[in-house]
Formats: sequence, structure tokens, C-alpha cells
Amino acid sequence: MYIGDTITAIATPPGRGGIGVIRLSGDGSRWLTETVFRPTRAGAWMSHVLRHGWLCDASGRELDESLAVWMKSPHSYTGEDVVELQCHGSPAVLRHVVERLLAAGARLAEPGEFTERAFLNGRLDLAQAEAVADLIDARGAQAVAIAAAQLHGGLSRELQALRDELIDVKALLEVQIDFSEEEVEIDPTELSVMVVKAVAGLDALVASYAQGRRVREGIRVTIVGKPNVGKSSLLNALLGEERAIVTEIAGTTRDVIEEGIEIGGVPVVLSDTAGLRAATADEVERLGMERTGMAMSEAEVLLVVVDGSRALADEDAAVLRASAERCRVLVVNKSDLPRGLAAAALEPFAAGAATVQVSAKRGVGLEALREQIAATFRDDLPEAGPAHAVLTSLRQRDALAKASEALHTALDGLAAGQPPDIVAVAVQDGLDRIGEVTGTVSNEDVLDRVFSRFCLGK
Repeated sequence: MYIGDTITAIATPPGRGGIGVIRLSGDGSRWLTETVFRPTRAGAWMSHVLRHGWLCDASGRELDESLAVWMKSPHSYTGEDVVELQCHGSPAVLRHVVERLLAAGARLAEPGEFTERAFLNGRLDLAQAEAVADLIDARGAQAVAIAAAQLHGGLSRELQALRDELIDVKALLEVQIDFSEEEVEIDPTELSVMVVKAVAGLDALVASYAQGRRVREGIRVTIVGKPNVGKSSLLNALLGEERAIVTEIAGTTRDVIEEGIEIGGVPVVLSDTAGLRAATADEVERLGMERTGMAMSEAEVLLVVVDGSRALADEDAAVLRASAERCRVLVVNKSDLPRGLAAAALEPFAAGAATVQVSAKRGVGLEALREQIAATFRDDLPEAGPAHAVLTSLRQRDALAKASEALHTALDGLAAGQPPDIVAVAVQDGLDRIGEVTGTVSNEDVLDRVFSRFCLGK
């Protein structure tokens, strides 16, 4: 990437839409815009003021009505001169305009290059830049709240406070090093207290990654039960679409089917599985049941489905026993049919699990089921807001875990009475690891890994 040039890209998703946006960033943004944009009224450009006009081809023929806004450096997303052209979302018009801008001297932006320029120009730190990608990818209200808090600098401020504490520790160690001949000594207990406080803050952030990952990637909820109890019908009902094939033939589902939905503001990866039975001569069905077992082991919540129109069978009991130690919701399906399952028959297997009556075919009881699914993980969700930083990136988690390890080394050195210069090396390692998260310490490989997640035009 070369920062001195002017880049351009379509900023809206591929395909037709009501609005299309073309973005430029760099010193040449305004004059390049003038090669494709003809304002309705003559006059000077004013920063952050929309101008009405037309996008034109090379012969001057008008292609589409447009609005253009110029944002003067440094008061823009990237910190450079930025122009955004807004027109109707015609892929042909957008592509033609970008091609004209490239011919006039612009360069096609790489994925994430606008945000990378914002980072390099000091508009965002690296944690905030990652939050931009998280916000774009957010699949639920909780994920949006966490990403917005990080974009506002919640994580960065918490890490800066930890860095300030460790810089104080490093400064006291440096005093001992610089004035060793004058026998200046700092109480190691005082230093240890300061380092322990920093370690506690780091460990709390590292622990938050488990919650942040669930909110970002989704909670795995798997539907299990014997064949023909309505598992696929339940999947379709929760999704609101015919995703799985449903027939009266037992064993129709042969593989695990996964789809994403949102429940309680959190993304959920919902899986339908092959029915579990004692034995089968069908090799494909047997392999399907093996995959069901793997899906059960990976699930965070199980929906154990039984047929409420029939008496509890041995195969039902086997599934209920196999899931007894897991987080689960018991789903009694086919409530639209005459009751055949006695409540007393299910009680020995319930073990405190919630039971919900539904009719997947009629759509009855689905809201109660969604609420019960949300209740299984609601207490484990992180608080989202400026005062509650949550890690969502494995890169961040690993860097802070290594920072904690370095500070534990420093604590061991203080306890053992090691020279201050040795302890200072460990403290500096911790500082550098924290700096990797916000980008105060970074390298090209880290930046490439972070910004490769972004879409073109962002």
C-alpha cells in the first residue's frame, strides 16, 4: 500500500440497490471527482456540504443524478481528503464511474484500505479498527453493542490505564537502575502490588473473550431426538423457511444441517441432526447418527425433541439419558395432536430442565421456546457498554494472555530479589504485548492480518 496516492472503491454491497456509494480518499479526491461529477450549480466546494449534480461519461453525457460530499483533511474517516458520491445503486453506473476515476489517475483500494489509512493517520487505533469490522459483521444486537463500545474506545481506554500503571512500575525500576551507585531502593512489595493490579485487569479481559466469541460467532444450539419426532419441522419453524426436507418417513435427515438465526439479540447457529435410534442397517443413516453425536458434543444448548402424541419410547429415553448432564431444553412437539405422552413419564428424565410444548407444524409455542433458549445463555452474556470492555478477537486475547505471562515473570523476579534491569525487561515485554492490541506496537504482518478481514470500500 502506498499512502501518497488517491484510492477509490464502491462502498456499497455488490448488486442492485436503492443507493450506491463510491468513495475516494487522498489528496486528489476532489479534482478526480470533477472528472466524473457535474454540479447543478457552479461554485466552490465546501467541506461536509452535499452538492447536487450528475455523473457523466467521458463524452459529458449524463448517466445518473448524484449527490457529492467533500470532507477536507483531517476531518474525515481516513484523516485525508475524502469524497463520497451517492447515486442510484446501478452496478453498471457504479462500475463505469469507478473505471473513469481509475483512468483519471486513482487507484482501486485494497480491502480495508480506507480503515487502514484511518489507523495510520491516527484517526483510529488498531482495536477501534477491528471494531469497525466487527460492527459490519455483527449478527445480533449484543454484537452491535460490543463493537460500538470498542469503536468508541472502551477497550483502548482500559488498556491505556493498564499501560499507565505499568509505565509507572517501569519508571521506578529505571530509577533503581540509574541510581544504583547511590543505593536508591524501591520497596518490591509496592511494585508487586502495582503489577498484581495490572495482571488482574489483563486476566479479566482475557476471560471476557469466551463471552465475546459467543456473541460474535454465535451460540451453537442443536436439535436432537429419535427419528420422526419433528426435528426438521422445528428447524424450519424457527427459521421461518423450508430449509430441511420434511416427510413422514423416519430417517429422512441424514446429515447435520446448520443455519444462523438471532434469538434474544444474540446470533445462534441452529443445527438439525439425524434421528438417533438403537441400530440401523443403513450405512448412510449410521454415519448420520455419528455426526449427530459429534454435533451434540460441540453444542452449547441441546433442544431434545419428543413426540407428544405418542408414549415415550426406549429410543426417547436413551436420548434423554445421553443429554442429562448437558444444558438443554425439552421440547414436546406435535401439541396440535391428541396427547399421547403422559407428563409423569417425562418427569424422571427432566432433571430440572425446562419443558416447552410446541407444534412445529402449526407454529404454536415457538415464542415460548425462543424465550427459553435465550434464558439458557442470558446470564452468560457480557455486559455491553463503554464501561465493560469485551474481547472479540483471538489476536487480542493471545496478546493480552502473553502480557499477563510476562508480568507473572516480573512478579517472580520481584519475589526472588532479581536485579531491577531483569524485572524491567519482563515489564517492558508486557507493555509491548498490550501495545500490539491498540497498534502502538505493530508490524506489517499484524496489520495485513487485521485489515484482510475488511470488505472492499471500507
